[in-house]
This record gives sequence, structure tokens and C-alpha cells, in this order.
Amino acid sequence: MSDTQLHMTSPAKAYQERRATLAKNLTRPMVIFSGHALARSYASNPHTFRAESCYLYFGGPPLEHAALMIEPGSDGQSGCTWFRTPPGPDDPLWLGPTPSDATCAAAIGIEASQVKDYSTLESATSKGNIACISPPHPETLAFACKLKLAKPTDEESLAIIDLRLIKDEHELAAMRYAAKAGVAAHIAAMRATRTGNCETDVQAALVAELVRHNCRESFSSICTIRGEVLHGECAGRKLHKGSLMLVDAGAEETGCYTSDMTRTYPVDGEWTEVQRHLYETVLRAEQTAIKACVPGKRYLDIHRLAAQIICEGLVDAELLKGTPAELADRGAYGLFFPHGVGHLLGMGVHDLEDFGDLAGYASGRSRPERFGDCFLRLDRDLAPGMVVTIEPGIYLVPSIWERDALVKPFDDVVNRSAVDALLDDEFGGIRIEEDVVIGSETSAGPEVLTAALPNDPDVVSAIIDGTII
Repeated sequence: MSDTQLHMTSPAKAYQERRATLAKNLTRPMVIFSGHALARSYASNPHTFRAESCYLYFGGPPLEHAALMIEPGSDGQSGCTWFRTPPGPDDPLWLGPTPSDATCAAAIGIEASQVKDYSTLESATSKGNIACISPPHPETLAFACKLKLAKPTDEESLAIIDLRLIKDEHELAAMRYAAKAGVAAHIAAMRATRTGNCETDVQAALVAELVRHNCRESFSSICTIRGEVLHGECAGRKLHKGSLMLVDAGAEETGCYTSDMTRTYPVDGEWTEVQRHLYETVLRAEQTAIKACVPGKRYLDIHRLAAQIICEGLVDAELLKGTPAELADRGAYGLFFPHGVGHLLGMGVHDLEDFGDLAGYASGRSRPERFGDCFLRLDRDLAPGMVVTIEPGIYLVPSIWERDALVKPFDDVVNRSAVDALLDDEFGGIRIEEDVVIGSETSAGPEVLTAALPNDPDVVSAIIDGTII
């Protein structure tokens, strides 16, 4: 990596301000590690390195075996130290040149004298009572343990969470690019979805477009005709007429900001009557939920809003019987819509999920116990600058319908013969997902980062059959 190849999402001043804000809430120093590349099968055959998100957020350059230390009361410049592992004499031969200390210091927003050798971190932390954040990488965790660094308290974690929940314009610019790359990749996937191809052909087209945009997958892409498996991997199945293809994938740009979008469409571009009806139900639920993404709105209420619309469509399809509002109150949608309506998005496709429900759930709130709702990853009041996904769905999951404990409470409202017919037909699943930025109190509404990716069923069909080139 030459000096000109050091990619930083934000200017040095932005990193200084973030560190200064965090330092106001610290009562002890905090060390944030970058981590290291994980080995695939042996140490010199690693996966691609990806630095820890908090480390990057506070200005750490994307280099392995490095760490930022932030002191309480720091102004974001003084009281901050960056520890790096100097390149070895043979590193340029195998890896190319690495950025100089001066280049990194300028990018971080500190003086060159505040760059120290990684090996000196042990003496720098010798006084004890220091918090640390580390990625789940064995070597880094072992080093943190050796230094006797402590896990952050909830208060320390919340100081970081509160900062990272709200995206600034530098972050949003990166996410807009990740969305642009993801849109191009999804369109390439649509064009590869034709009878005779395999799931792997669709995935290959998608990943090629991400690489063309200098991005990588933000998670292992889901390209499958078995869309009822929520996190199912591409298995190379043959695509055939009448099957629904579900593609859930996103881009991670060079600064590690991500996109995450899902589209579902028939392999041949021709919808059956029930496919189209249920697709349009999911689309209506998604669009209604997105309109509700305004400052102050509770995310759980958005989930419930989408769920009621799902119930309306299921009643119209004669899969459920009764009044949609009453069905929603009972949670009948969980048999068909068994996951939350979305999650946080940012530097990581499930942003801040390494902090668990401390990040996803506001103080005093906890996960619902009811099946389906219990998988909701987020229950906060929305605020300007937050980025969330909205991704309702309808699925026919065989394993759900085999569980009497889940199904029997709804025997009186389920049209089981209609459900079994779709299960026998291997209906699969439908999900539509957008990335949504919460606007200000005075904005016209939320910004949909993924709006350029068509979701109209006729337009999607036209892309698949080549009518739209």
C-alpha cells in the first residue's frame, strides 16, 4: 500500500471531533484494536483483512496489528496515540510499500510523534484500568488478555453507540456509493436469472459487478431459489421456470461502509397469480413502512405496521381467515413473516451488532418474546441521520409448519390446505429490502439509498427477459 493508496472515509478533523466527543465520556483510557487477517487454512494463507469498525470510525488507518488509544479529556488530537506494527524488511517484496508514519498521522489528525511501535503498547498500558475494544480475532484477543485490558462498561459502550448511530455526511457519501455499487450488482444478477442457469451464475454476475466498482460483498450473498431459508447460501441449484429467485446482497466500499438490499423475482420473469399477489403485498408493506420512517417514530411500531399489511395480503390470498388487525394483534403473521422488519446499517451490514441489544434496543426496552417478533434487531425511536433497512417478507417455511407449538394456536385462522399446497409446490419466500436514511424534522421524508434498484414487478420482469437493457 503506497501513501496514495491510504483510504480514509472522512477528513482528519472529523476523526478528531469523534475522538474528542468520546473522550468527554471516558473516565479511563480506551484502546481500540484494528485486528488481523484471519487464516483460511494456515497462517500465510489469510482471508482479506478487514479492520474493526470502531477502530476505523475513530480514525485508525486500515492496517493490521494496530491500535488507537484515547485518553479521557482528549481534544481528539493530544491525548491520542496510534500504535502500529512497522513493516518488515521483506514486506515490500510480498505486500508492496506501506504508508509512512507521517502520512498516517496526518490522516488520523495527530502529530507524527504520537505514532508509536505496536510493541510499546504493553508499557503504555502497564498502569492498568484500561478499557479495550477488539474484534473477535484470536491473536488480538490474546494480546488484549496479556495486557489485562478490560471490556468496556455499558456506559463506555453507549458513548460509542450514541456517536455511531447518527451518520454524518462523510459516512452517508460512502453509503451512497455502496448503494450505487449494490444496485449495479443486483441488476447484473437479474439479467443472469434465466432458466438453465444456476444460482452460482447469478452470484457470479453479482460479485463481478461489485469488484468492478472496487467493492466487496458486505456479507455472504444470498442468491437462491430456496428463499424460505432466511440466511441460505448459494448452493448451485439449477434455475427452472416458475421458481422465485431471492437475492439478498450488498456492497462494502473501501472504507467499510455498506449497503444491503433484497429483490425477489420469478426465474423466467413471469409471475404466477399467487406469486404476484404476495409480492405486491410485501411491496406495499415495505413502502408503507418506509413512509413511516420519520424522526421520533418507534421502530417496533414500524415492524407492527408492516406486519398488519402482511396480514391483509394473507387474508386476501385466503391463507389466513379473519380481521387483519386482530390477526396482527395475535401475531399470526409470524408463521409467514418470522423475522424483524430490518436493522441498523452503516459500517457493517448489521451495524453495531457486536454491541448486542445494548445498541439495538433503547434503554428500558427488551426483545419481545413472541415468535417472529423475538428476532427484531432494533427497537429505538428513529432520529435524523440514522440508517436502517426496511425488509418485510412472506415465506412458506416447512420447518415452521412442522412445529405444533407454533401452528396450533392459529388453527382457527389458518387455511391449512392452501398453505400445504404452497409448501408442496416449494413456494419459497419473498423479501424486498431498501436502505433508508432518516431525514430531519423539516425534510420531505426519508432518503432511500437503494431507490435506483427497481422493485415494480413489471419492471423487474422486463429486466429479466431483456425488454429493458
